[in-house]
Amino acid sequence: MKKNISLFITDNLDEDSGFLMLRVSKLWEEAHERALKKHYDISHLQYAVLASVHWLILHGQKEVTQIVLSQHTKINPMAISLTLKDLEYKGYVCRKTSAADARAKCTFITDKGQELMQSVFVKIFAADEKFFNVLGGKRQKFNSHMLKLLQANE
Repeated sequence: MKKNISLFITDNLDEDSGFLMLRVSKLWEEAHERALKKHYDISHLQYAVLASVHWLILHGQKEVTQIVLSQHTKINPMAISLTLKDLEYKGYVCRKTSAADARAKCTFITDKGQELMQSVFVKIFAADEKFFNVLGGKRQKFNSHMLKLLQANE
């Protein structure tokens, strides 16, 4: 008779970094969803993409394409494409053919999108402050560890 062997390294999932990351990221996403759905008609993903378009343009990115957004956010290109279509339908962004590559489209924020960003950012900032407040003075160290994970795995 064979004994059942667990594939898990630990019996305590609170010691599993990957599962912890999943759970924390889902809770953080839900905090954003609550803040957004209560006042605005956009999802966490739509906000993340719109905020990234805004940030990239603000920091001098000449052409914000689907690929640029995917690389910036680590969100797969197909999800970026679908999200941009939703944002365009809602009037928050417009897309035009790239001057550098006729196959690519560049994304721009509309006036309506700018107004939304001004309003939404305050709610998201407050949600983040509430969510991460538990870290207290260790927040900068937490961010440093997350950056190490990003840089090591790109």
